Amino acid sequence: MSHQVPRWVLIAISGVLFGAIFALSVADVDSADEILILFVVPIAICALEFGLLGGLAAAMVALALLLVYEATTGDGLDGVGIVAGAIAFLILGGLLGRFVDERRRLDAKVERHFDLSLSLFGTATFDGYFEELNPVWERTFGYTIDELSSKPLIEFVHPDDREQTQLEAQKLAAGIETLSFRNRLRTADGEYRWLEWNVQPDAAERKLYSTARDITTQVEAEDALKNQRVRLEQTVRERTRELEESRLEVLQRLAIAAEYRDDDTHEHTERVGRTASRIAKRLGLSRGDVELIRRAAPLHDIGKVGIPDSVLLKAGPLSPEEFEAMKEHVKIGAKILAHGRFPVLHVARTIALSHHERWNGTGYPFGLRGEAIPLVGRITAVADVFDALTHVRSYKSAWTVRASVDEIQQTAGEHFDPKVVEAFLKLDHARLLHPVSGLRPERVNPTRY
Repeated sequence: MSHQVPRWVLIAISGVLFGAIFALSVADVDSADEILILFVVPIAICALEFGLLGGLAAAMVALALLLVYEATTGDGLDGVGIVAGAIAFLILGGLLGRFVDERRRLDAKVERHFDLSLSLFGTATFDGYFEELNPVWERTFGYTIDELSSKPLIEFVHPDDREQTQLEAQKLAAGIETLSFRNRLRTADGEYRWLEWNVQPDAAERKLYSTARDITTQVEAEDALKNQRVRLEQTVRERTRELEESRLEVLQRLAIAAEYRDDDTHEHTERVGRTASRIAKRLGLSRGDVELIRRAAPLHDIGKVGIPDSVLLKAGPLSPEEFEAMKEHVKIGAKILAHGRFPVLHVARTIALSHHERWNGTGYPFGLRGEAIPLVGRITAVADVFDALTHVRSYKSAWTVRASVDEIQQTAGEHFDPKVVEAFLKLDHARLLHPVSGLRPERVNPTRY
């Protein structure tokens, strides 16, 4: 009422009421006591509008009129009645006025905090229009309060956030409050600010009471941390890959160093890798697996660096003791290749341990049989023997390609996996290498391949 009716109107109404009540009391002496009680109405009006001072002023006016009445009529109220009326008027005006003043102080304090708060407070209707907003909205978004209230909130929301915002609005309409909901609102200059909302619906009033805070800086910091973490993870992966690549390169060079001891061409490792990858491709392995085998197979004999020259380079057959020493190269190789985190090193270790196993279980070091032998070992075994047969070694001459292929075909099911041999036979063997021409010599010990 006080915010809708001008104060001068209320003063006039109070004056008219005082006059009318006084006139009625004078006109009807018999009912004067009851009529004068009506002075509480203008006293209350003044107290509610003007607070303590207004209430006391109105009480004094009522008291003055009461005294005037007593003086003019002479037979109205006695002294006790006048005192009682005066006390009643003063108590009413004082208490009600003080209550109003205190309430206004509290309202002013709340409004001051409301205006100064860094949080964005507001009320909105269920159809999404703002009704009340505190000034921080203007400072944050650059719009006036009227501009913000003239359009539905959804028109200010970032297009990417509208669907989720509408879903949240549906929950609010169903009476479910919103906690820590995030979306972006457009500013007057076309930028967007991130807000985090808490909203409580009031079904009776069909209003939404909300508080939000600008978390743009926080979100940017979170994004920066996330991007930094991604960059760090990428850097760690790159460094790890570089370290593993460096280790692989060292091992490859170590394998070449071992190869220089018993291969006149010094290209055995690469030829084995190339042949093994082509067999793997013929078997239908994935491109990634084919590439792994191509890179891992060249390390199959890296353990030969630990075999004495007297055994490795011996021209004739090996004694049983020498053969046992030769077999150690697979375990030495496995130890050299152990603990690598790079997939190619895991495959290389498997190949080093298994490429001397035989399909019929007579190979080494574990005497594995059939498909118990890892496929990469079965593939590399064929590639390794083919290359060893077609090239000169300290203990043998080079075989022709045809003779070498025939040997591998004849020992399928004994030495080699028949399916791997079948895939090998489909290759263009002339493209695998350029062997030295020569006649097939007398069979040599196949364990020296």
